[in-house]
Amino acid sequence: MRSWEVFIVEDDIRIAEINRKFIEKVDGFSVCGIALNEEEAKEQITILKPDLVILDIYFPDMNGLDLLRWIRSEFRGIEVIMVTAATEVETLKNALDDGIFDYIVKPVIFQRFKETLLNFNEYKLSIQQLAASSEVNQNIIDSILKREKTESETTYLPKGIDRITLEKVISILTKNNIGYTAEDLGQLIGASRTTARRYLEYLVSEEKVSADITYGGVGRPERIYRYRI
Repeated sequence: MRSWEVFIVEDDIRIAEINRKFIEKVDGFSVCGIALNEEEAKEQITILKPDLVILDIYFPDMNGLDLLRWIRSEFRGIEVIMVTAATEVETLKNALDDGIFDYIVKPVIFQRFKETLLNFNEYKLSIQQLAASSEVNQNIIDSILKREKTESETTYLPKGIDRITLEKVISILTKNNIGYTAEDLGQLIGASRTTARRYLEYLVSEEKVSADITYGGVGRPERIYRYRI
């Protein structure tokens, strides 16, 4: 696998470091730099010319969409993945119109992040293979556009499981490894115990969460859920 250089543009250094650790856990990817503001971002992207930019939207001195448009106008070969807390429909539409590779909503789940990096690798290798061909056929086209099908498949969730709530649950579980009952988690996400248990049992079925039996008040058995590291 070729090594792809990734540049992170994020004004919160703690989040930038989390993104860096996520990226470097995926074979074939390395972080070539981090910028905390617009001036640093433009200067370093111009010098480093990375393969991929991880870009937030909210900055004290700029809107990430403006930097996205600058990258698109100056460096057509650089792909951009938005990693942001912005969930407005208009923001997403503008980012898609400006040619982002993917859009990931914070808090970032590592598995989701890893999937898009692997899709990026497959996409870029397909483009490189295309450059060696004199013409295209349907198989080549389908191979290049396959990431769109893969992304739509990975967004499927069973009935009763909402992605935003699921990401909230995972975010709480991954903060520490103390373990939660369904009642504990329900209070943290503002939902009933039954709703919290539904999300926890879904994660158990996906082998992302373990469930251990303990005994609470008056000897009542309870399930304690912990995220699998």
